[in-house]
Amino acid sequence: MRAVEIRERLASHVARHNINHLVFVGAHEGEEVPHLLAAGVRRLTLVEPIPALAEALRRRFPACDVVECACSDQAGTATLHIPAKTNMATLVDSDGDTVEVPTRRLDDIAPDADAAVIDVQGHEMPVLSAAPWDSLRLVMVETLHGVDDPTLSPPYAEVAGYMAGKGFVEVARLTRDYDWIQRWAYGRRTTTGAEVRDVIFTRTG
Repeated sequence: MRAVEIRERLASHVARHNINHLVFVGAHEGEEVPHLLAAGVRRLTLVEPIPALAEALRRRFPACDVVECACSDQAGTATLHIPAKTNMATLVDSDGDTVEVPTRRLDDIAPDADAAVIDVQGHEMPVLSAAPWDSLRLVMVETLHGVDDPTLSPPYAEVAGYMAGKGFVEVARLTRDYDWIQRWAYGRRTTTGAEVRDVIFTRTG
């Protein structure tokens, strides 16, 4: 599935659930922002740890709240690893330039968010563990199925099980080719047949 199709599908689910406050963790260059605003999101918080990208988001989307930090399960600092493809930046030890960034809990950044998109290249589970579960109704998380790559995403089964324990059910699974992403991001020739799954969950009941 192409990236633009994923953005459109996400926006359609957001519109259907009449979202008030969406927090996007790992906003990068804000590629999804126009789709989300068109879907009727009334407040949008963008979390981005790379300083230059955070500043660009402030200039491009002045109506959005931009928070310059990484999300984790506790406040503090962490080392962000930034490869040439900056949207692959990760808190997991890997190749690339490094920068020290502040970390904050998601329930501190957006305690009243009713939707969250979490795309943080392998650090999704710590972010989820500190999410504002009392208010969330819709969550999209990047996951991985068919290969173990801690610098990209957590296993699909682990995330699905965690979300079920929080009272959420999967409503959409948007897949991309893991091997294509490896070629595009790192020039690696892999033949795993694995899938990157952007999974949308909504609260049951």
